[in-house]
Amino acid sequence: ARDNAIRNQVPCEFVTLPELTPPPTLQVDLLLANILANPLRVLAPVLAAHTRPGGRLALSGILVPQAEDIMQRYAQWFDFEPPLQDEGWVCLSGRRHA
Repeated sequence: ARDNAIRNQVPCEFVTLPELTPPPTLQVDLLLANILANPLRVLAPVLAAHTRPGGRLALSGILVPQAEDIMQRYAQWFDFEPPLQDEGWVCLSGRRHA
């Protein structure tokens, strides 16, 4: 992802291990998380806090039966578009409430 961002001249900041805890003031325009449903449930308040109002969120690594639960968990912060499905997996994308 970092190489693609550089190649496409997209300014971005990546938070990866061991930098698991981003600075508390970090707010991003786009947050992408490709992890399993349980960590997404636990991290919901953290991911929401780091997404700017009006910012975008993309969540993947979710099985079809888990999608509704994840959308409900994030609904207090995000409005979601219809889920995208492929071979039993779902990608959720939404916009942070203003």
